[in-house]
Amino acid sequence: MMCCSIVDGVLSALIAVLGTLLGVGMTYLFQRRTAARDQAFAAQQQLRSERMTVYSDFAGAVTEFRRGQQDRWHRKNEDRTSSACLQARTEAYRLRGVALHALFRVQLIASSATVIEAARHAYELTNETHKADDRAELSALGAQARDALEHFVKLASSDVR
Repeated sequence: MMCCSIVDGVLSALIAVLGTLLGVGMTYLFQRRTAARDQAFAAQQQLRSERMTVYSDFAGAVTEFRRGQQDRWHRKNEDRTSSACLQARTEAYRLRGVALHALFRVQLIASSATVIEAARHAYELTNETHKADDRAELSALGAQARDALEHFVKLASSDVR
């Protein structure tokens, strides 16, 4: 009789230890899975934030570049030999560099070739603005560049959702 009670005690202790080990193992697996999910979510949020910053910086740089190109055109048509014309051209070159740098950043972070192509198209149209023959063409080229930039922003916004 005593033998049965010892066996029952050992069996009960063994079941308790196995239950504890199983509980610890299951808790570890669930915590590991939760930590991996949290880490993936944090990485996704960081990428989203970086994309928003890069896309916004590109839109701002191209907007300023377009303004600089239009100013360059106006100063050139007022007096090609003036210091204001030289300054406007120099500023347009600087703004082109800033916009090109922003384009490279878009190329590095965008998840879609369509977004990259839209950014490149907006940059190229803006780059051609100063070559207009008259005010009407300048206005038309400026509008095309603005529309291309708006198209990029629309595509980029879907890339950050």
